[in-house]
Amino acid sequence: MTVALTEDDVDKTVVDAEGEEVGTVVDVHHGAAHVSADEETVEEMQTRLPQGGIDERTYAVHDESVADITDDRLVLDVKS
Repeated sequence: MTVALTEDDVDKTVVDAEGEEVGTVVDVHHGAAHVSADEETVEEMQTRLPQGGIDERTYAVHDESVADITDDRLVLDVKS
């Protein structure tokens, strides 16, 4: 399922497919959510997502990696 990421997704909690919290959306730019997390989580997500990272505290999530968007969460289509 492909979803469209928008500015409405800023401040939503990001979880992986197993429900583990992996960050918070801080910006949406050119169809990618920029997700802020601790450095360890960013490093892990860089290996689990094809988009990689932006810096040591932020990684990118494109719409093809999102399984679902709810009122308060972005659910990724990746497992730990």
